[in-house]
Amino acid sequence: MSQLFRATFPSIFFLWALAGLLLNVQCQILPEEVPRELQHLLNWDLDTWKPPEEIRKNFPYYLSGFDEENRPIWVMEFGKWDIRSMLEKGPEWEKALDKHVDQLLWNFYNSSGIRSTHDFPVKEIETLVDAEGYQMRQLTHAPTVAFTIRKLRLIVIAMTFAHKVYFVNTSYIGERFLNIMRPVLGKEFEKFDIYGTNPKQWIPKLLKIIPRDQLPPWYGGKPDFKPLKVYG
Repeated sequence: MSQLFRATFPSIFFLWALAGLLLNVQCQILPEEVPRELQHLLNWDLDTWKPPEEIRKNFPYYLSGFDEENRPIWVMEFGKWDIRSMLEKGPEWEKALDKHVDQLLWNFYNSSGIRSTHDFPVKEIETLVDAEGYQMRQLTHAPTVAFTIRKLRLIVIAMTFAHKVYFVNTSYIGERFLNIMRPVLGKEFEKFDIYGTNPKQWIPKLLKIIPRDQLPPWYGGKPDFKPLKVYG
């Protein structure tokens, strides 16, 4: 190897890596495409912030996999989210939960570039919301309803980048929640596919859209399934 090549190789490698990084950035959702209401997500420490263990444990969501168009598939176990109990713990916990939801949105947004390429850019995500366990007590507490509406407005704005949102295990109480939120959702409600509590009715429909090996078994996926990244 010549001295000239040895001297220039690190610079060449650096430029090649930088070009690859820029290409990935250009293939995902661009910062200027992010709505004004969500711009604060890009200028915070959401990429490194860690929620308190109690919030991480009780407000789970995870990156399940990818569909055939390389869209990230996110699962949000919303029925387990006892927002009321967390708000009743005081302002500091409400602030932490608020940031946890913002981090969820940031992770959703940032995931679009994982499998995006120059020839096949990815600018959408798939979202599965599991309402199993959602309780009426969440709807009878004014601060909880106010918090949920406030954060849901941001989630609805983020749904600009959603291909579909699948609500599963939606009980009567879950339907009441969606009816309350329908005015907030507006036209984005058209992206919602809402299914009841009988998996035999909605699993076949879900598997027409999402590959079986990209889902847990309780959503019709394979027994040996493991999520790519768990945030709760």
